[in-house]
Amino acid sequence: MTSPKFNHPDSYNQTMDSSAASFSVPSAAKKTKTIRPSKVDFTCDLSSVPMFSTNFCAAAPIPVIAAYGSEHVHRYVIRSKNWDFQRIVDDNGKYICRSDSSAETGGPQWRDLILAKENNVFLHIEGVDLSVYAPEMARAKDVATQFCFKYAMPEKEDTGCYHLLTFGSDGIDTESVPLENRNSLNEDHLDLFYGDGFSKKNETFIEFMQKERSGLSIFEGTPGTGKTSYIRYLIGKLKSTHRFYFIPPASTGVLTNPEFIRFWARQNATYNKYRFVCVLEDADSALMMRDLDNRREVGAILNITDGLLADFLRLQVVCSINCSSTEIDPALIRPGRLHTHLLFDRIPPCRAQRISKAVGREISDQKDYSLAEIFNNSASAPFTKQNIGFAA
Repeated sequence: MTSPKFNHPDSYNQTMDSSAASFSVPSAAKKTKTIRPSKVDFTCDLSSVPMFSTNFCAAAPIPVIAAYGSEHVHRYVIRSKNWDFQRIVDDNGKYICRSDSSAETGGPQWRDLILAKENNVFLHIEGVDLSVYAPEMARAKDVATQFCFKYAMPEKEDTGCYHLLTFGSDGIDTESVPLENRNSLNEDHLDLFYGDGFSKKNETFIEFMQKERSGLSIFEGTPGTGKTSYIRYLIGKLKSTHRFYFIPPASTGVLTNPEFIRFWARQNATYNKYRFVCVLEDADSALMMRDLDNRREVGAILNITDGLLADFLRLQVVCSINCSSTEIDPALIRPGRLHTHLLFDRIPPCRAQRISKAVGREISDQKDYSLAEIFNNSASAPFTKQNIGFAA
């Protein structure tokens, strides 16, 4: 194999042996003759390849591609570890060929790190995931296992996490956001916070989430009534079987992006033991009766929850809304399409008093209350602050 030659700053040209490749050239005089070339030239446009991460399941990083070309290379992956980046950098500074970090309170925040070791061994740490590339399968596995033993930090208590969809030049990706274990909901709170009988509704909904691969659920209630807190409870409850993805309110247009389908195909291939839940918070504008500004979003939700596309994506969609369900497009709430519709009402004074006593709060007299008003009342007695919503 010859060394790489660079004829243009934006192109990587490499000549490689290709004994397996063959093609036919028609002969004017006789039958087709098969020619087996000994070399094949190819061009890789580096201007289209990101400097750092490319989606974890996509192409290998540039240094790996440049080193191996068509030669044998094997990848071994270890996922979802908390890495001691400071020790990694201190111990392996001379091997670092790519790094992506930012200044944060308490020290640098590392997003991407690539180590180029001897004998063409590469280690790529992307967030919480590690890929090791080596010429032999056993070598890749051994290096990854030893590296994990040395630099993976002890596991914290798993309270669950959700995956925030992010959008960039590389397409759709995710950022994992762990849930803090701070006065979170449990089964004992459900009837008290959400009204008698809610625990039974919760059991039914959990059963649906564990049984069905796709479907639409709507959580309706005015701001502060605990919709997001209940979603946080579900994330923790189903952490071992479900992956929750959060689409910000301003980004619901991604539902109509062709990359959206490719993204879920990659997620299904990578995390096939999980069920997927897509959360659209404050999704009023995306669900209201179809108009010029939301027609495509409504159509996309219909397709991914109850169309032929639903069979491929296998995606459960949970939408929280602040408006009344009477304003929602009728096609979304017809029988057979909408599986679950949970109401989160304001709380009458008698139950509000029970809640305030249970959590050590004091409340003023008023007609009714939201959970946020009870937990954040300015007249409160000293108490560890309860947190409501994803911003908690």
